[in-house]
Parts: sequence; structure tokens; C-alpha cells
Amino acid sequence: MEQWVDKEILKLSKHAAIELKEFLAAVPFPASTGVLEPDFRILADVGDVITAEMTVDAWIALPPHPHQRNTARHARATHLKQAKNATGVVARQLAHVVAARLGEALYKIDGHTRGHLWERGQLPRPQMLRVTLYPVASREELDALYEVFDAPPAAKTRYDQVYGGFRECGFQPRSKRLRHGFLNDALNIALRGGIRGQQSRAQPEVNLYRAVAVFKRELELLDGLDPQPRPFYSGVVAAALIGLALYPDDRVLDFFRKVQNGEGNRKEGRSDPVDAVLLVIQQMTLERKAAKTALQAELCARTLRGLLTWLAGPENHRNQYWLKTSIHAVQLEPLIAEMKAKKNIQDDPTL
Repeated sequence: MEQWVDKEILKLSKHAAIELKEFLAAVPFPASTGVLEPDFRILADVGDVITAEMTVDAWIALPPHPHQRNTARHARATHLKQAKNATGVVARQLAHVVAARLGEALYKIDGHTRGHLWERGQLPRPQMLRVTLYPVASREELDALYEVFDAPPAAKTRYDQVYGGFRECGFQPRSKRLRHGFLNDALNIALRGGIRGQQSRAQPEVNLYRAVAVFKRELELLDGLDPQPRPFYSGVVAAALIGLALYPDDRVLDFFRKVQNGEGNRKEGRSDPVDAVLLVIQQMTLERKAAKTALQAELCARTLRGLLTWLAGPENHRNQYWLKTSIHAVQLEPLIAEMKAKKNIQDDPTL
């Protein structure tokens, strides 16, 4: 709804705003919600939908829906910039927000971005907000309601879903690579062995909220390395997630720390596993963008081959440690199957 409002406000001059009738009797909202008179008052309660008034400060204080995307980023959208100059009926329409009540808790459903702008003084504050409040019976109903109001034309990007996954599981990345949230390809590769375009269309898309939660521990460990966009392309991130899920953390982190710092070694014209992976990454930087995307699964498989060889060590004769030619890709499917079994997600069709 917020996105619909934000996009439609430019059209509102063609239509009369529909004003809800105000009721004379005001009923205070239960104190356990943390929103008290005069911050909040019910105007109408028909069971399925409650109409109320709320102060801007009270709205700002409400928690967002857990799936809410990066509000600050979306506050820069063009139609929201235009909203800052809204007057009359358009401004009144902006003062309409939507919330949900689950038990005794209230959550924003529509109005996150406007709340962000009101709090920072970047959007004129209404004297009072008109709130449509939907009581919901479960977390599933809460999520479904949010998706209805978050539907196209403001459909979530994969970035938004990943960012919402961060919020939902309480992960606050600090590194530039993870903080920007561009993990869709990495998560698809780690769970499916390829980016979405390389998967069967009959297979449902990866649930990115669930995917972030599944890899929360591994993401936190990787974040501790302060990974940079280069060399941590999507394929390298996917390899790190699989590696951290299957093998000792300290050893895997040591390998990827060396990759991060460019600490490969060469001896008599041969590369150790770290240097071999760095050479693959260097080749990747020369590819065009479309080719880079298509090659990320292969980059993951070759990075994992480097990791496995490095973990085995130079004394292990099964895998050649010092390489004269380019490192070959490992088969991803068995490793992904092992990882899914370890996490007990092998039967989840959304992962």
C-alpha cells in the first residue's frame, strides 16, 4: 500500500480524497501495546479492520515488519522526493498509514519510508496520522498482509529480500561486501549449484529469507573477514558458505583470508591452491558482466577445489597441491547435498 500511495500521489489531484467518518467516542488502545492516549485513539472498530488516529512520533516508534527492506535506500526514490512538495489532498493521502496487530504487538505494514522521512524532517509532518489497523492471528498472516501491501508496482528486488532476511534473523553485516546485500546469486549457487537462470523453471525460486537464516552462522563468520567485492565475487562467497558449513571454521577462514589478502605462493612455476584460485579470479575480472554472472557457479566449483586441496595439504598425494595448469572445478552436487543433509534442509523445496 505504501508503494501504491507513493506512486499514485501524483494522480490524486484528479480524484477527490475519500475521507473516513470520524466517530465522536474515542476508546483508548490497550496500554500493553506501548501506544497510549493522546498518541493513539480508535475511531472505528468493525472487528476485521480498525480505523484510528496516531501521532507521527508514535508511528515512528512502532517496529517495522521483519521483512521490510532498506528503508533509507528507498527513501531516495523519485516519487518520494516529489511527495515532499505535496499539498492539499495529496498531503492528506500521505498521512494515511497501515499497521497490523499480532497479539499485543503493533507492526508497521505500510508507511515505513514516510516514517523515516518524517523522523529526519525530510517530509512535512502531518498533525495526525490516519491508521488502518488489521488484527492478525499469526506470523503467517502478518507476512501475508505485508506482501499484499508490498506487491507490484513496488515488487521487491532480490536485494530487498536479502536485506529483509538480514533484519528477520538479526544479522547486521559490517563488511562492505555483505552489507550491500547483493547475495542472491551466491545463495542460489550455494543451495542449487547455479544462479537462477541456470535452474529449471519448474523448480520454485529460492526463498531468500530462509536462505539467509540457514547461512546466518556462515555469513557472520565470513563478515568477520571484512570481505571486499573483489575478490569475493558471488562464486567465491558461495564457496565460502559451503566450506564453512562443512569444514572446520578456522581452517576455512584461514584459506579465504589468504585469498582476500592475495597471499598465494608459487614455486618453480607452479601455483599453490590459493594462488590458483586468485588466478581464476583475475581471469574473471576480464570477462564481460553477463559472462561473469554465468561463470559464477564455475568459479564457486574451482574455488572449492582450491579449498579442498589446501585443506588436504601438500603432503597428500591424492590431490596435486602445486599446479602448473589452471585449477579444475569440483563437482558441486555432492558437496551441496552433504551440506543440506548436515543442516537438515534436504527436503525443503524452497532451498
